[in-house]
Amino acid sequence: MINLTVPDMACSACSETITQAILALDQQAKVEANLTTKEVTVDTHCSGTEIKTAIASAGYTPT
Repeated sequence: MINLTVPDMACSACSETITQAILALDQQAKVEANLTTKEVTVDTHCSGTEIKTAIASAGYTPT
């Protein structure tokens, strides 16, 4: 389980873009994006670095 904060995730379109970027990397991933806390939780076989790179490639800043 990977927990990240994405401070520039502002709306449902942002969370959908992030979710799609992660699913492009791992179709079996389970992604939960909380707009209130700006947290993204991912259950995946990919590494944290791979997930961060996918989110960054979608234009967001994961921490």
